[in-house]
Amino acid sequence: MASPVAIKVSAELAESAREAAEAADRSLTGQIEHWAKIGRAAEAVMPVPVAAALKLSVGDIDAIQDESIRRRVIEALEALRTKQPGEIRKLIGLDKNPAFEPDPNNPDGIIRVDPDGTRTRGTLKRRTFVPSIS
Repeated sequence: MASPVAIKVSAELAESAREAAEAADRSLTGQIEHWAKIGRAAEAVMPVPVAAALKLSVGDIDAIQDESIRRRVIEALEALRTKQPGEIRKLIGLDKNPAFEPDPNNPDGIIRVDPDGTRTRGTLKRRTFVPSIS
């Protein structure tokens, strides 16, 4: 894992992230990283003018005045929506890190899926994955 780096963000972004983080049960840093990953995924399927229009719309696609750009934003988001999770992870450079999913056999458990496909059942303890002892 890379060393943490301090960055400055606007007070407005920090407050929005703080509110979203609380609702999603994430840390402030985790929320900003989440948004950054979504942004990376969106940019991977959108040309610059389309990504810029989406950014300026602040998620309100109907606010995009140019009909052709609005249509391109919708098409790009649809392309992103229909990609498989593995494709999205590869697009945004996360394919070298493990993924986590709920464990259907244990409501308190999760499954770590390593890049090689290895699946390990476990739980989170203080934000650290702890494999189950089988």
